[in-house]
Amino acid sequence: MIEVQRTLLEWYARDARSFPWRYVNPEPYHVLISEYMLQQTQTQRIAERFPVFIEQYPNVQVLSETTKQEIIMAWQGLGYNNRALRLRECAITIVEKFGGIIPDAYNELISLPGIGPYTASAIMAFAHGKDMAIIDVNIFRIYARLMGISDPADAKKSVIASFADQAYPRGKASEWHQALMDVGARWCKANHALCNECPLHMHCKSAFQVNMQTKKKSRKEPSHRDVPNRIWRGRTIECLRNRPLYAESKELLLSAIIEHPVNEQDIHWFDQTILPALVKDSLIEYDIHTHIVSIAS
Repeated sequence: MIEVQRTLLEWYARDARSFPWRYVNPEPYHVLISEYMLQQTQTQRIAERFPVFIEQYPNVQVLSETTKQEIIMAWQGLGYNNRALRLRECAITIVEKFGGIIPDAYNELISLPGIGPYTASAIMAFAHGKDMAIIDVNIFRIYARLMGISDPADAKKSVIASFADQAYPRGKASEWHQALMDVGARWCKANHALCNECPLHMHCKSAFQVNMQTKKKSRKEPSHRDVPNRIWRGRTIECLRNRPLYAESKELLLSAIIEHPVNEQDIHWFDQTILPALVKDSLIEYDIHTHIVSIAS
């Protein structure tokens, strides 16, 4: 592994992607915010929104004092709006339980709202310089292919976890894992691999043997009018963001997001599926007497 480590780290030193949250000895708060944002959102969109968000919420104390409505508004363009509420809860917990200091212990990090094993490990390595093996879907895929398993679906989690713990260079966990993420984003992709451009191709047992051009069929999401419900939920919040009082009557709101004549089936679906889900996630409030829908206050 020494040659692999040297090759990857030398390449990363020359050609790493540049992001506003990625710099030498980063502020733990910046790492925390970026990791929340990076959950299922494209890096380019985050690169645009991150500086604006940090300007509005420069530290965890300020973030903990925001309202639900304010942070939902600030999260515009980042998708999966319930992450914004979990981030707010996380900030409140950090202030109340840890005195405003972002923990550097894994068991403390993973106890925070919205933080799972990957995010806890990433904060440990990226923010605090700890030696930690980090595994996300991209790193899992690269490790599997390095071992000669061109389709990561065929790899056992326990085998990859063991490989991950041995692979990273101690003292360089941050650079190593961010380099792997860059490789996964640029060349070693899920459905194809640009092996001739990848800095690791000489060390990879799957090099030039990956043939996954056809995506595997995924389970069909719950949908309405052939659009996934998660998209409708996002459109509902986005529509409310653009209303003067962040509120609208249910009838006008439904018409605005459907953008077509509304029928009884639409009304039933909206009442039974979209509104309850958003209320449950504390993203909206719905007054059953006035039929006014508003962003949670």
